[in-house]
Amino acid sequence: MAVVDHAYAQLMSLSDADQDVIANASGTVLLPELYARSGWAALRDADVIPLLVDEIGQLEAAVLNLESYGGHEVALVAGYGLLESFGGRDRNVHPLHRVHGVLAFTGGTADEAATGSATPAPA
Repeated sequence: MAVVDHAYAQLMSLSDADQDVIANASGTVLLPELYARSGWAALRDADVIPLLVDEIGQLEAAVLNLESYGGHEVALVAGYGLLESFGGRDRNVHPLHRVHGVLAFTGGTADEAATGSATPAPA
């Protein structure tokens, strides 16, 4: 992921923070997971690599830090493009729970989870 690599390089050259802070601020802590997922995607001839909703915050931090540390325009445009494509996904995520032993999406309310009235997730 070029955005994360560029953010890491910029932060390393311009910041006096320790390695752990720079790894978190640049998003490089995501790289091992993303490399593993890219290998999985390549084996399955997939065109995309999944990014979990809670990982989007790390990408956002990398882009914002790139902006603060004078990141290259191409990396910034790519980063903001990625963030825009992920923009609606966190609003479309609902927790899972079990209904008669089957995982189902909660419709977003605690009452549905308690009563078990959610429809099982399609396969």
